[in-house]
Amino acid sequence: MNLLYFEKPTRYINKEINAIHKKNKNLIKFALCFPDIYEIGMSNLGLKIIYKILNNHPDVYAERVFSPWIDMQDYMREHDIVLSSLETKTPLNEFDIIGFSLQYELSYTTVLNMLELGRIPLRWQDRMNKKHPLIIAGGPCTVNPLPMSPFVDAFLVGEAEEAVLEFIDLYKQWKASAPNREDLLKAISDIEGFYVPYADKKSVKRRFIKDLDSTTFPVAPVVPYAKIVHDRCAIEVSRGCPSGCRFCQAGFIYRPLRLRSPQKIFEIAKESIKNTGYEELSLMSFSIGQYPYLTELIKILNQYFQGKAVAISLPSIRADKVTRELLQDIKSVRKTGFTMAPEAATERLRRVINKKISNEDIERACGFLFEEGWQNIKLYFMIGLPTETDEDIEEIVNLAKKIIKIAKLYTKKFVEINVTVSPFIPKPHTPFQWSGQICFEDMIGKLGFLKGSFQKSRIHYKGHNPEMSLLEAVLSRGDEKIGNLIEKAWLNGERLSAWSDFFDFNRWLMAMEETGIDCFEYAQKQYSLDDKLPWSFIDIGINNEFLKKEFYKALNLEQTSDCTMKCSGCGVLQCHFLQSNNSDSIASETFKTPVANNYSSKQEEHTITTVRFCHAKTGLMKYLSQLELSGLITRALRMAEIPFVLSHGFHPKPEISFGPSLSVGIESEKEYFDLKIYGALKNEYIERLNSILPDGLKIIIAREISSEIPSLNSFVKRYKYIVDLEDKFQLDKNFIESLTIKRNEKTVFLKDFLEEIQINDRQACIIVRDGTQNARVSEIVEAVFCKSLKDLKIKRVAMYGYEGGWIEP
Repeated sequence: MNLLYFEKPTRYINKEINAIHKKNKNLIKFALCFPDIYEIGMSNLGLKIIYKILNNHPDVYAERVFSPWIDMQDYMREHDIVLSSLETKTPLNEFDIIGFSLQYELSYTTVLNMLELGRIPLRWQDRMNKKHPLIIAGGPCTVNPLPMSPFVDAFLVGEAEEAVLEFIDLYKQWKASAPNREDLLKAISDIEGFYVPYADKKSVKRRFIKDLDSTTFPVAPVVPYAKIVHDRCAIEVSRGCPSGCRFCQAGFIYRPLRLRSPQKIFEIAKESIKNTGYEELSLMSFSIGQYPYLTELIKILNQYFQGKAVAISLPSIRADKVTRELLQDIKSVRKTGFTMAPEAATERLRRVINKKISNEDIERACGFLFEEGWQNIKLYFMIGLPTETDEDIEEIVNLAKKIIKIAKLYTKKFVEINVTVSPFIPKPHTPFQWSGQICFEDMIGKLGFLKGSFQKSRIHYKGHNPEMSLLEAVLSRGDEKIGNLIEKAWLNGERLSAWSDFFDFNRWLMAMEETGIDCFEYAQKQYSLDDKLPWSFIDIGINNEFLKKEFYKALNLEQTSDCTMKCSGCGVLQCHFLQSNNSDSIASETFKTPVANNYSSKQEEHTITTVRFCHAKTGLMKYLSQLELSGLITRALRMAEIPFVLSHGFHPKPEISFGPSLSVGIESEKEYFDLKIYGALKNEYIERLNSILPDGLKIIIAREISSEIPSLNSFVKRYKYIVDLEDKFQLDKNFIESLTIKRNEKTVFLKDFLEEIQINDRQACIIVRDGTQNARVSEIVEAVFCKSLKDLKIKRVAMYGYEGGWIEP
């Protein structure tokens, strides 16, 4: 399949650095399916963890499967191609187990779409024989599994690190004894944490691990070629959140708070950067500001990675946890983005939702940010929260504008304020689970008011699609009947619903009419505190009376202390804070300062050398864009510990410059890049790089050059290509002389670029040269042979610059 026909070919090519490939064909084949495209799925930390855990098991081979983009989906249906895994291209219906990660409710239609593309019956009743794969699902959405229960054989509720291995052991025993599928499903339902629709609905206890330090964490995750959403090395420093925000489902379903020790984090960071070459390290947590050793940890990481231009980034930080010292540590390499989530703009409403920050906290934090040079801040708010008034909505505008005024006090530069507003969704297993979503018309009105209020300001406003928010509420609060709605919407053409470009509310309205299900009623339904809720059979470990108490406290504007300060008695067992209210006691071990890598000090002892590397780019690597290629090589340089020189300024990076770019889809025998390094060139540098680079990308030779030599882009002006032709081609020189192409609405003769063309049977040798404009082989090939790059195999075999004659760089 020629991937040039599809957008972003690197989504499909496989062979990434650290991808796992097993040769034993008798293993349990496990497809890790993420119901979204590659760039989203590869950003998910949970997927990386399970990929590592399963592939560590000697009896399992876990492979990745992502949803194709629309163009690929259409091609697959037109040519009857089955959705397959990335690693071995195994069709989805040939796997033993298929595990879906349910991170977001609007991905549900994509689950059905992937099953259909994989030639697998959608409903579990239609898969009750051994030949069909077992479909399981995990992720945060499984705390209410009912909407997807018609389609999934078994749901894992909670954290998978230990439970998935118990499941594998059971499956291995079942497969060896070869009984019927019913026995397997009944046995799975007996594993704590699993809900099996086939079995009787019973209370299902959420699984969670007790200690982060003792669990498997991937220190060599797969490094994508494509630019993904979170293209960096992510480390989970803690799990769970002590804040108790009443709207936040994650804050309740991931209890108790567990911390990874700073020493363990450092070891993971050191190995991860070594094995991936990333230039950014993200410390992940639901409440990163409450990690007790955060400032010390950042200092140590900055010290160790000094000279490698590895920046530390953090997720959203509570305003009351922002300090000048923390900001100075973060920006010591470079300033990454900064996000704060006040959620509500008035202190009264923040008391309702138990968001324990004040306006003074927000203003002080913004002052620190602007004083330390930040010029871009993101703010997140919600509308439709319980007890919300018009004043609460108006204050969102006032607070954002006040932050602009604060910026003027600290900086004369333009400051960009981005405000994102999302409608509140009353999620299961939270104190607001009994509340309904505000009526749809009010939601539209409030979002419209905010959009209009920000329209003529310097503030960038983004409001979440209210129709998508309505569906999120329906799919998160629904029962088994909602499965019919999901299926009908998918049959009506809904796919990749999480993408606003493809979400079509009319399809859902049609599904409502066809099923008789009223989405507005599901979203807005208010429950009595005595009602049995659809999802109440899922036991997340929190006492229901505690949630009711929190609901009443919200109405009375009463706040609940953080878990780190005082135990609130939520009912979660084995919580670190049940025994102590001192957060410092959590990480009792002394965080010993690790030895720095001495990278910078060693570099300064050597002179600076410029090295010209020549490499081939063939096979699947031809699908890499110039940006993807430069990212891959830069990471490989870091992994190979090449002592490169860093640039100065806001964004330090290796002093590397690439030769003239190559169009995606063209192979090359000789491409070049120049790199400044400390000390002399060593042969082992080439060996190290080639041991890391994937098949198709190979360093051929490297040599030291004078720093006075012109750059590759200014020197190279002539190129030689070989084109494989499907049929014999008769060369008509007069015809070629008259050929023209369009450039910026101007007519340009082909002879201005085409220096020479020779045809030998079914192969053409083309030599082109830059003139007043750069030569583009794609235009020349299309004009001469009336075919595009997609239809021909083209290879660049040489490039030249002029120095008393045409010579290679």
